[in-house]
Amino acid sequence: MHRKERRIFGVIAASAADIEQREILSGAIGQAQKMDIDIAVISNIYNPTESTEVLRTENEIYDLILSDEFDGFILISEAIINPDAQPKVIEALEHRAGAPVLVVGTPTPGLMMPDFHFINTSDENDLEDITDHLIDVHGFEDIHILTGQVFIEASHKRVAGYRRSLEKHGIQFDKQKVFFGDFWLNSGRDQARRYITGELPYPQALICCNDYMAYGLLDEFMENDIDISEKMAVIGYEYIRERRNHSPLLTTYQRNRRDIGAEAVRMLDERLMTGRFGSFDPPRGRLIHGDTCGCGARREDIKRELLDVRTKATYDFLNLFSQLEHRLTECRNIDEFVARCWEYQFMIRNVSKLHMCLYENWFDDSENTGNLISYNLLTYEKPLIFPANEISVTFSGSAAPYYFCPLFFGNRSLGYVVLSFNEPDTFDHIFRNWLKSISNGLEFLRMKNDIRYLTQCQSIAEHRDTLTGMLNEKGLRSTYKSDGAPDLFFVELRICLFSDSFIAINENEKILSVLDAAEAVRKFCGNSNVCGKLSDDTFVCFVRSSSDAELLADRLTSIMYRHSVYMERYGVDSFVCAAVKCSGMSYHQAKLKCAELIDAQIHEISSRRPDPHYKELQTIRDYIYASPAETFDSDRIYAHFDGSTGYFRSIFRKCFGITIHSDCTRARMAAVKYYLSVTTMSIAEIAAVCGYSDAKYLMRQFQQQTGMTAAQYRTLGK
Repeated sequence: MHRKERRIFGVIAASAADIEQREILSGAIGQAQKMDIDIAVISNIYNPTESTEVLRTENEIYDLILSDEFDGFILISEAIINPDAQPKVIEALEHRAGAPVLVVGTPTPGLMMPDFHFINTSDENDLEDITDHLIDVHGFEDIHILTGQVFIEASHKRVAGYRRSLEKHGIQFDKQKVFFGDFWLNSGRDQARRYITGELPYPQALICCNDYMAYGLLDEFMENDIDISEKMAVIGYEYIRERRNHSPLLTTYQRNRRDIGAEAVRMLDERLMTGRFGSFDPPRGRLIHGDTCGCGARREDIKRELLDVRTKATYDFLNLFSQLEHRLTECRNIDEFVARCWEYQFMIRNVSKLHMCLYENWFDDSENTGNLISYNLLTYEKPLIFPANEISVTFSGSAAPYYFCPLFFGNRSLGYVVLSFNEPDTFDHIFRNWLKSISNGLEFLRMKNDIRYLTQCQSIAEHRDTLTGMLNEKGLRSTYKSDGAPDLFFVELRICLFSDSFIAINENEKILSVLDAAEAVRKFCGNSNVCGKLSDDTFVCFVRSSSDAELLADRLTSIMYRHSVYMERYGVDSFVCAAVKCSGMSYHQAKLKCAELIDAQIHEISSRRPDPHYKELQTIRDYIYASPAETFDSDRIYAHFDGSTGYFRSIFRKCFGITIHSDCTRARMAAVKYYLSVTTMSIAEIAAVCGYSDAKYLMRQFQQQTGMTAAQYRTLGK
């Protein structure tokens, strides 16, 4: 059985990428590493303020609290605002009643138990420091304060700190200078309008009890073309990292959440060692200087903020333009899925460990098993099966932080992701995109392997082939109408002939080949005609054309030659094409007549296969049609045959009924027909890609072979 290496403190958070929690976690992690303690952060990702069915499953991540590997918990209570998460956390902690819980932040009614111990920074001390700065440094005495809702305790604590500073300096407190808002942008805008309209006289300074209200105030002044720095000083609170989005640069105050995180670890350790949490003195924060109080921004603060902006911009760009989600949908099994993740590990900032832990039965609808499988997403490591409550199986090395984030799709929990960093760091909000890509990719992989799902798709799309999306026979029958369409042709392609006699081809390779052939058929049909798949080896097109049946079949053949995925696996002699003019025939009649032509061609190919040189010569033919530009060099062709040149020419003609020279010309003409049919390349460009040094020679040879000019041939395809 697995045994953990050291003590583990669980940090229960929500949307742990939020800046306030990142500060707490950074301090807690740094302290824990000094004390040789592992930190396991359990957090949902979205954490909406209202119950949301589609996101309810993410809160199953809090079931990890039940693990008996935790020695104690730090609960960041004010962060867990989702009403579905709160009872989930409390229920789990009730089952772990023997483990001490230290709560960081303002007590939350839905997250309280008798044994919880609470610590927090001091709103009163912080606001006293802010007011002290305005009085001591700037000499202001006429100071307004905009705080939060009147019914919130924190709103009054912040006013109390402001009052304490005033009275300490012998300045009378005036409740007429206290304004209540809602801690949001609109409160700041409303306050700004009171000053701008003259409803309120400008004070020397205004303290906004959080940055959002300050930002709203600055925005309103800027939109009214008023330079606020000429009117009054402004200081915010909480240092929300959005100063770069507003002007002028806000002076604000950073609560010391980093130290309170470190204190939480120290106190929890003391509780485990002595049975008591010990004393606690709220750590004081610091002023972040800006341009709204006259002090001016400090270089180190600007430098740090710009680094944050550039880092975020880099990872925003990587996530916006990454093909990870597309590439994951291409995976056919979990091994390919994991290997694809290795390629895109750069999308997660500074990650040092990254494991995807999936329930053993994540791919079906049954109840999740008690075991998970861990896959290393950074480098190859044999997958590990472990009991769900053994959270530390992915831990290794020295003491470190580990973040547990939910993987889910709809109402199905798939497991979770565990990630860690080399330094006291946390993931950011862009990580949501990566998690979403992983979850979507897993669901796509599950659907590919769920026969019931595929059956449902088949029944829903009864007129469509599930592999290619083309019409199936039922769809083709319902689409076919020959009456009044004298220019309609029934064109058929039969593929994968005699494949059992060639190289062994697995099912996945066959699927890729069929899809490549389907793409060739689509190119042949264009947008104005109908194409479909009758069976695993047969495609049909309904084409309106002024051409003739033989030319249409030849055109489709030429297009097939250039589809290398199919040709490399099956070769030139593995498919045949035929076309018939419908001329009022029913669907069944047209299909039957075309099948007769197809069968005749298959019989002809079959008749030459017994030739003792067939397989060797056919390999050379495959080379000729794959590389028509090289057929001008006869010696290069002859070099593929282990015998005399004369003998090679003789047996080639005997086997295929055509000279090697004529077949080389035919291969070049097929390539020319392909480019004329499906591209807008000029004759000169086509000549170059097909190996012709003289475009005029190409045109003459083309007209000799087909009886028409290249321009006329291209027009027939329209």
